[in-house]
Amino acid sequence: MLLASGIGSPPVRIPTMPQLRAYMKHTGWSSQPPGTGGAIWIKGEAKIGVPAVSKNDPVIARGILERLAQHERISVAALAPKIRYHRMDVTLLRAANDHRITDTIPFEAAATVIGSARKLLRAAGTTAWHERGDIAGNYARRGDEVLKRARMDHTQEGSFIIPVLVPLPDPPAVSEGQMPLPDMELYTAAPEPFERRVTRTFAQSIMAVKEIIVDPEGTPSVGDLHTVVERGVSREFCSALAQILAEPAIGEFETTFDWAESLPGPATMPDSISIDGDAHRKIEEAAAMLKRTRIDARSSFSGNIIELRRLTKDPFGYVTISTVRRGRLSEIRVRLPFAHYQEAVSWHQTQRAVIVEGEVLVGIGRRLMVDNPVKCRPIDEFQPTLA
Repeated sequence: MLLASGIGSPPVRIPTMPQLRAYMKHTGWSSQPPGTGGAIWIKGEAKIGVPAVSKNDPVIARGILERLAQHERISVAALAPKIRYHRMDVTLLRAANDHRITDTIPFEAAATVIGSARKLLRAAGTTAWHERGDIAGNYARRGDEVLKRARMDHTQEGSFIIPVLVPLPDPPAVSEGQMPLPDMELYTAAPEPFERRVTRTFAQSIMAVKEIIVDPEGTPSVGDLHTVVERGVSREFCSALAQILAEPAIGEFETTFDWAESLPGPATMPDSISIDGDAHRKIEEAAAMLKRTRIDARSSFSGNIIELRRLTKDPFGYVTISTVRRGRLSEIRVRLPFAHYQEAVSWHQTQRAVIVEGEVLVGIGRRLMVDNPVKCRPIDEFQPTLA
């Protein structure tokens, strides 16, 4: 169902009823006990009736959207995409060329972008599960499941832009925030959904390719390759990206990440990353090096911080990382000196994933532990290792 938004403006695409209900629940609306005709949703003094419909009804959905927009004092055109994408990570892929791409794009170039975009997301889905420099056909089943659920939205005007949508699951019902305990600091958060981990790996891989492989002069060292592989870059990712950039009609490829409002994304990662078309040769060379050189990233792991714990007088603090280890979702507790722990508190507050290197031991209660990490830093900080 489309709703005209004014002369010369594109029509508004109306959210579905499930999208509207999920948005209302997340933004503080509460449903009263339903009757035969539906339920009244309340937020403060405001009330909105939501009819009970078994199928999506675009006319009813439009009415609810208009009342929500009136309550939030924004336009229907601005609110509709917020609700539609509320639980979706959106990656905008933009192919640009001042002379050859205006309101149309050569069909062959468009096919290359779409086909290679699929390869990029599939590679990120695998390295989000297990970092490796050369996938060599061993794609992760969990990553492929995310790929199957991903959607491509309608193209947008402005060069050639296609939105890739990755739906996120319902947020878990767990308590988050600071828990008041005597003589102890304790912060908790929900684990990062694997779907978000895939999109984040896509984003940090593009960022790593640009900052470690493309921007510096010369050929990347083995240490550089180790740095990018730890962040999810693979030979297959590089090859797919180079294939897009090598298209004669594409002068620049830009990725823009719009994190789902239902789960805030990392505050310090760039929203947009662009790479010039002439960088394809350097990226192809890096892909060849990743095939020739075995990069072992097994000594490190990455993920978001789901717990910070410290006794008030203890010179150490502990952070727990939600990660993937040996093909399983895992939680690993890392001991940090007090000053380092204080830094980790700020990373947690800004939703920054971290990368840890160190020996993982099995502690009391079979808890996985790293007592003396070689490193524990935000994954969006690039510090190339020496070859």
